[in-house]
Parts: sequence; structure tokens; C-alpha cells
Amino acid sequence: MHRISHHLAVVALVFSLMTGTAEAANLIWVHGPMEDEGKMPGLAIGAAKTTDLSWVHEGMAEEGKITAGFRVGPSFTTQSSGLSTVGPLLNFQGMYGLNRWFRVGMMLEWQNHGVDPGTGSVNTVTLLPVNLEYRPGHFGNLIPYLTTGIGVNINTKNVSDTFAWRLGGGLDYAATNWFPNAPSGMMFNVEAVWKRNHPSGGDASTMGLLFGVRHTF
Repeated sequence: MHRISHHLAVVALVFSLMTGTAEAANLIWVHGPMEDEGKMPGLAIGAAKTTDLSWVHEGMAEEGKITAGFRVGPSFTTQSSGLSTVGPLLNFQGMYGLNRWFRVGMMLEWQNHGVDPGTGSVNTVTLLPVNLEYRPGHFGNLIPYLTTGIGVNINTKNVSDTFAWRLGGGLDYAATNWFPNAPSGMMFNVEAVWKRNHPSGGDASTMGLLFGVRHTF
């Protein structure tokens, strides 16, 4: 029972650190019987700050500031089309806060997918000179957003270049919630995205899941 109680204490501590909603002094481990009521050892939680996940509708785009981002993750083809289903995805972006609600900027993305055995792989470099991001508010410390952009897919292996349309959504979470000494403008980021890529005679569109950091300064 002591071991189970200890595990519960660890889980509670990790959860509080992830959400940034409890102070260290608010978690007190009680080791020993509670003589007054004959209870087993457990975890006493003090006056911790409660998680406030209520929606606040206020622009989070930070007008006049520049945001740079670097993310990596897996890319999944939406059709077989002779391509392997999973490949690496690498993303760079630069954005500018137009006003409280919107950021506009550019994006560069690279991904790779294998083709039928023995024929190598196809690299796709996507250049999006027009990229828009809408940031309507936040749930507590979580900042959701929607993003879309248009540009060109540059494909290798004699695959024709195509028009690119990228559509996705993501979440930002301030790094200072985990690391108090982190730069104030640094955000941990996760983003799910769909990207159109229709070369002649096929469909090489993909779904991607990106993880990384973005910094606003």
C-alpha cells in the first residue's frame, strides 16, 4: 500500500508540473498511519491553484512581433499511390503579427516518402510564400490556432511540381510553465496538418504531425 500511495504522489506531481497549475509547496507526502481516523498513508494536497480551462476570447497574435519556428514529426500519405505510408517531416516558419488575431508569414517544409521497393524515394519541398494563422484566444495556458497557406510542392523522381494548399491546427504552450528561466516568448508547439499534393496521374497528399518550438520576439 505504501508503494501504491507513493506512485499516486508521483502521478499527481507530474500532472501538476505538466499543467503548471500547482506550486511545489502544495504537495505534501504523508508517510505513516493517520492515527486520528485510522487511515492509510496517502498524499495530502494543500491549497493548490486550480486548473482554469475556461475559454477566453482575446487575440493572441501579438501585433508587431516576429515568430520563428522549427518543428519535426511524421508524415502520412492519404493515398497509397505507390508511396510508403510514413516518412519524416521537417518544418521552418517565420510569422509576423498583423494584429491581435492574425499572423502572416512564410513556411518551408520538407518530407520524404519511399516508393515501390527498389525505386528509391520521393522528396517534396513545399514553399508557402503566403501563410496565415488565426489565434482567437486561449484555454488557460493552452493557446489554440488555425493555419492555412498556399504555395508550390517541388517533387523529385520526375514527379511533376504541384500547387500546394496547407490546412491545419495546433496548440502553443509557454515554455515558462515548465522552465521558469526559459525565454518569455518561447512556446512548445504541436500541430496537425493536411497538405494537398496532386501530381499528374496521382495523389501524394499527406497528413503531418509536428512537434517543436516557436519563439516570438
